[in-house]
Amino acid sequence: MSNEVIASASEIINAKAGYIGGGMQGYAAVSLIDENGYPSTATVTIATADGINQLTFCTSKDRNFVTRAIKCNRASICINSSEYNLTLVGTIEIVTDPETKKASWMPIMDNGDHWTGPDDPNFAVLRFTTERYSLYVVDTGEAEGKLKDPAKVTAPKIEPMLQFDRQCAEAIELYKKAFGAELAYLGTYASANPKDLPQKYNPQTDANLVYHAQLMIGNQRIMLCDNLFHDTVPGHTVYPVMQFKTAAEVKAAFEILKDGAIILTQPISTTYCECCCTLIDKFGVHWDLMVY
Repeated sequence: MSNEVIASASEIINAKAGYIGGGMQGYAAVSLIDENGYPSTATVTIATADGINQLTFCTSKDRNFVTRAIKCNRASICINSSEYNLTLVGTIEIVTDPETKKASWMPIMDNGDHWTGPDDPNFAVLRFTTERYSLYVVDTGEAEGKLKDPAKVTAPKIEPMLQFDRQCAEAIELYKKAFGAELAYLGTYASANPKDLPQKYNPQTDANLVYHAQLMIGNQRIMLCDNLFHDTVPGHTVYPVMQFKTAAEVKAAFEILKDGAIILTQPISTTYCECCCTLIDKFGVHWDLMVY
């Protein structure tokens, strides 16, 4: 029975992908966590789909929707009508490689006012990957389950953080040209939550410096910033950022690493992250731990 329900749900979702007939037929309701920690739901066009497994959506990089996906990549999707209710829970990520953007571009967008084409720098593709599902289809019944091994879902991943001494914006432009990188997110110190600003922040000289940025080189993400926080790591540095699914995992790793370490920041919520902290461990290795 479950396989029949999944097959029916997948057929429904695939039929919605790339739909150009107007109305709400090609939309899904996507819920993300907003800047205040509350669920926020928006309807988004389904560009492509692999059944219930994976969906892509088209949107603009300058929308709050994208900022929320960067800060917390956990998401929920609901697609429903009088004949079905399909709820998917999983993770969402920004995809910047040109081939995926072209594959997600729909003919109806050629006549729109939002983007000039799939190469438009403000055109963004978000890819949702399902971890668990709750499905109801009138003709086939109900099904609930998981698509991924939970151990794999919670496994941390590691990405580089590049720190600069007031030259981050210049570096971003250089890397865009050299590596074909795309800017997925950029927040200045002026746009940061005031509670997150360092003591040495001067609004007269530092407002336009980069508080947090993310570059995508293919599907590889690199994080960058102008360092105004830590005198112990001045200038231009590169260090690993260990990323976890939950704040509890961040705090657990921090408790283990903090013995004999130099604590730069305790675990806190910031403008761009649900929970993060920074330390130099007893071996002299600089670590950022954060929820992704």
